[in-house]
Amino acid sequence: MNVIAWRYHPEFRIRILINGTDGGDDVVLKPSPSGAEVFRNYGILTRPVPGGLVAFVRQHHNGVNWVPASPITIPVVFAFRFAIRSAPDFFDQGTQTFGSMIFYANNLNAAGAIDSNLAGNTVRLTAAAAAGDPERGALSTNVLSASFDPGDFTALRAGRIAPGAAVAFSINHPIAAEHTTAGLDVSLLPKGAYVVRLEGGSPVEERVIFDQQAIAANTGGIIEIYKDAWQIAPQPREYSIDFLSS
Repeated sequence: MNVIAWRYHPEFRIRILINGTDGGDDVVLKPSPSGAEVFRNYGILTRPVPGGLVAFVRQHHNGVNWVPASPITIPVVFAFRFAIRSAPDFFDQGTQTFGSMIFYANNLNAAGAIDSNLAGNTVRLTAAAAAGDPERGALSTNVLSASFDPGDFTALRAGRIAPGAAVAFSINHPIAAEHTTAGLDVSLLPKGAYVVRLEGGSPVEERVIFDQQAIAANTGGIIEIYKDAWQIAPQPREYSIDFLSS
């Protein structure tokens, strides 16, 4: 009789720091409900830890080794939402053109490479040592709109953030000189984060996440972890963020 043995092995950890130390119970980090099917399909369970969470991957024993129950054959993204109860200054500064301001980060570089800045066992999810302007994003409904003065902009462009390549602005809507608004309906486009750009003398570019549920939940940040292979290492790979608070 064949016996199938299963286990859950720690695959990665997301760690949120405030002034260099774990955010502790002030940090609430959970998988995005809109991506629940992805977590199920790839056998991922998450458990909270102080300042973040650990993601465990389901494995089975093939008679020789423990191997993931669901192999990764194409790049996959695991999306998370978070909030910080005693939010540092980052969340009180700045405004966004295309929606409400949030923190947005992923483990892709500008060319779309996954975990390119891995050092030791840690990937920093911020462009600098601490979170700053490059990690600001906008949270929007599926219908994007912006208002401006006539002649300010010539086109509204957008491209989806995805692994394997730099963002390609596949959506390009011209703006007439007399127009004062521009809009974009993404309800039929693939879900995910986009780079949206208003072209003009002073262009405006933001990373925008279209997620009505996240707006209703008053989400403070969204983190996307892309995987193109399982690590199966003794210790989970760590993805870290550090917020500064004065």
